[in-house]
Amino acid sequence: MTDELAEALIALFERLGPYVRTDPQLRDAVVGLGRAITAWTDQVAPPAAEPARPTAPVPPPPVVIPADFSLAKPPAPLARPPALPDEDDRGITPTDLGVIARRCQLKAEAARAVAARKRGDIFNTPDDLVRRANALPDCDLWMLHPGDYVEAAKAWEDLGGAFAVGAEAAELLAVLKELPDGLAERYRERVLYAVAEAQALMWAGLLDVHRRVDNDQVHLFVHVREYAREAQIYINRYLKREDRVSADSWPSLLSRIAVLKEQLSEARGKARTRDKGLTNLKYKLRKMAESPAAAAAEWPRVLELLEEVVSAGVPASNADVRELLLPVLETLPEDQEPGPNAERVFRAVNEYLASRPAPEAEPETEEPSAEVCAVAELLRGHEVVLIGGVERAASARAIERAFGLSRLNWISTRPHESVTIFEPAVARANVAVVLLAIRWSSHSYGDVKDYCDKYGKPIVYLTGGYNPNQIAHQILAQVGDRLRALNRAG
Repeated sequence: MTDELAEALIALFERLGPYVRTDPQLRDAVVGLGRAITAWTDQVAPPAAEPARPTAPVPPPPVVIPADFSLAKPPAPLARPPALPDEDDRGITPTDLGVIARRCQLKAEAARAVAARKRGDIFNTPDDLVRRANALPDCDLWMLHPGDYVEAAKAWEDLGGAFAVGAEAAELLAVLKELPDGLAERYRERVLYAVAEAQALMWAGLLDVHRRVDNDQVHLFVHVREYAREAQIYINRYLKREDRVSADSWPSLLSRIAVLKEQLSEARGKARTRDKGLTNLKYKLRKMAESPAAAAAEWPRVLELLEEVVSAGVPASNADVRELLLPVLETLPEDQEPGPNAERVFRAVNEYLASRPAPEAEPETEEPSAEVCAVAELLRGHEVVLIGGVERAASARAIERAFGLSRLNWISTRPHESVTIFEPAVARANVAVVLLAIRWSSHSYGDVKDYCDKYGKPIVYLTGGYNPNQIAHQILAQVGDRLRALNRAG
């Protein structure tokens, strides 16, 4: 029986199945057809030697249709490795993608060698090609063997291109499977469609040279179908016989797959850099928290790691990094200059702290330090401007109470903000001092000193946090003498 007749009969029986189960007359007709075919077979078959004749006619066995024979409701999947029940009912477990890629590369070379021979070029089967094929499992270079194939060199050239595309597609799918789920999700659908198109192009190339089956085309088909099923992605093209592509379109698809491979390789490299950098960063920060005295020496490397991991895709607001930074943030030395990504991380930490509910005020049980008392004598009843970061209500109230201020005008900042917005606040007559939190501010905010000089306001650069003791120390160290002189003059 020819393949075409078998396919036609299978299609016919699949369509008749649901109706035979419910229509007795149609079922009788099918049974009659079966008997007629049996009788015809007996007539054309050669006579057997002394055939045994039964004394009584034996009725033919009844035609039994399985209860689950219907395409209207697909049978439940069996618990077995992914396999392709294709037209010839072969159960195929897909082989490793790396093996598929190497076999396709060799088949591409072999098909192009055949194309050269068809064009009239001198052709010798490369010994190295055969040797490499023998080193791989089930690598059948069928195109080098005699067969009823076409003579057109163009068809073989396109087949070689199709196998080259198949090799690249197999490698592309392998790279996708190595990516973490979160990263793979960005590319999964585009890659699956590209690989599905690649195996359809291989199928078209096979048909053009009058070849019906190639194991690598089938295995690539199985990989795409099973991966798409597991990822719950519906591939509405390239996975059906009737949805064909042209074999001579392989250069365009090869170019598109190359772009996807480059994108995935870059993403994989970034993921590896990110994971490695994040691991090192967490180790450093834990080490610093355990030994605060030695933390200063670790900050240069920590700042480098912050630049790397944020550049590789870790959000500046990453909760794990933030929680490890909080215990050691105040140990950042004054002479360490964070890069742009580290500044983003520090800003995110500051915004997080500002967003937390203010704790209930606790009764003051400790006497203020001598420095806090000294600054309070200089600033009591005055206004102070604090520029930098995001305002924290609890910290603002603590500063106002500690120094007896009439008001703390805390101006929150944003990246690339113009310094001109600070001039009106600095110019107010009751402002006694301007505090610039340089850790949370852009370096351009240093220009605010021009406004301080213009209006005669002392400026203090805060390198630490917002604790009144730290602020008092910086005020006395940087502008203490000037404030005393202003008080005496005023």
